Amino acid sequence: MSLLQIAFYFFAAIAAGGATMAAMIAIGLKIPSFMGPGHGLGGLAALGTLFYANLHGGDATPTLAWWALVVFLGGLIGGLLLFRVLFKDRTPLALVAVHGSAGSLGLYLLYGAAF
Repeated sequence: MSLLQIAFYFFAAIAAGGATMAAMIAIGLKIPSFMGPGHGLGGLAALGTLFYANLHGGDATPTLAWWALVVFLGGLIGGLLLFRVLFKDRTPLALVAVHGSAGSLGLYLLYGAAF
């Protein structure tokens, strides 16, 4: 298994946690306090794994892997700004969908690079 595939599975696990939180918001449940920071820190760790995999691959690293890194970085920065700075007490479902869409695009790009 390559490093890109490990990074893909790492991001997929983080996305599953994000989808769980989005579903909880949609049905009106309170999200446990550890899930938001865990999702963000897990995303940061997965981003570091992807960055290392891209650097480790050298010239053989697919272009899609670099684009996935850029998209995931944008999703991380957007998530931090939206949910830790601007809307820390309430979470609008539309912004959660935008954040999740960025993550889905990153997963799609990374899948194309890893498999």
